[in-house]
Amino acid sequence: MSYQFQESIQKGILYLSKSNKDFLVQSMPMVQQDYFEFPTHQKMYAVIRTHYDTYKTLPTDDQILESIKAIKSSNELLGDYRDEIESINRLDTSAIDNSEYLLDKVESFAKAEAMKGAIMNSIEVLKSNTPDFSKIEADLRSALSINRNVDLGISYFENVEERWERLSSNDVNAEYRTPFETINTELEGGMAAKEMAMVVAPPGVGKSLFLANQAARSCLDGKDVLYVSLEMAEDRVAQRLDSIFSRIEQRQLKTRVPELKARLESVTKNISHRGKLVIKEFPTKRCTISGLRAYLNQLSNYSNFVPQVIIIDYLELLTTEAGAKEYQAQERLAQELRGLATEYNCLVWTATQTNREGKKVNLITDAELADSYGKIRVCDLAFSINQTEQEFDEHKARLYLMKSRNGRARFVVPIKIDYDRLVISEDK
Repeated sequence: MSYQFQESIQKGILYLSKSNKDFLVQSMPMVQQDYFEFPTHQKMYAVIRTHYDTYKTLPTDDQILESIKAIKSSNELLGDYRDEIESINRLDTSAIDNSEYLLDKVESFAKAEAMKGAIMNSIEVLKSNTPDFSKIEADLRSALSINRNVDLGISYFENVEERWERLSSNDVNAEYRTPFETINTELEGGMAAKEMAMVVAPPGVGKSLFLANQAARSCLDGKDVLYVSLEMAEDRVAQRLDSIFSRIEQRQLKTRVPELKARLESVTKNISHRGKLVIKEFPTKRCTISGLRAYLNQLSNYSNFVPQVIIIDYLELLTTEAGAKEYQAQERLAQELRGLATEYNCLVWTATQTNREGKKVNLITDAELADSYGKIRVCDLAFSINQTEQEFDEHKARLYLMKSRNGRARFVVPIKIDYDRLVISEDK
């Protein structure tokens, strides 16, 4: 191992680790024992960590020496450690009391060393006849995720006022609305960031159409939306959205372009903030969660676009690691999408197909799910689109709420479908 930091900085880290609890706590997730160049420093740091892990207090110098007695090698002198501690205590504290500076240095160093380790491990994985690329991805992500600004969550009793202020506001979830007010009311305003919603329907019953309407709703609510199409060409998705926004029939779009432009401008002129909408096509069964993550990074780096709503059209057309059984693959993909929502602090919408029975029943429930019920378990919201032949002729359907995060589900919302303008709305 090569050592990036001079000895004085390494000593400074040890000094603050044994004298500054906040520094130790913040640096612990990043620092490993072998990051120190000298064996004496490695053992001292190990003792400090062990003492804190055991007693939740910083050790005294005498306690450090007492613990070192038990782990030093036979050729090591305790006096050497005592001298080293005294040397550390004599440091010019004015040069090292800047814990923020040292934490930044530690973060850079730890990330660099972790990346080296991940790359070396990747080389070994690639030597296998069946390399596990997910292992490589996980190691690299772990290395890149090293960050001293760790989110430790909400302190329940200490953040009461802040939480109640958010809860008492009327728009906690209103910015993530669905196109249906009955469902929004059930969800106390709508969906929230870090959540996932799923639409269930047989082939040809309106999954993609619903997702396009959801994209439009989110965009008009001021949210930046990424629409990932795994089946339909980008231009075709854009044309659907043209009709949804403008209320111009699909077959008339080509002949009414000036009116289309005027209506699109009119739709947003009274909106204080219209969200951006990016449509991205991936080849069917060629898009992985890793590929999505790489694309999201590209959007952020090259376009400064960070979506608040991600729409995946649809789940079965994603692909996962080879060898997984179909039901396992679908559940795994749903879990990965749910993780993506948390990782990117966004709302994820997707759709999934029913099994063969889905076309035959009047009301699609859990029993008609294709491949696995497990993909529904990870969702915060799931509903099916139900339609008889008569309802199709009448341009109607029913949404059946199968699952909601607040526990109340199992009710039906009638909807209308304008097949000419591709608009879905609640049938009140």
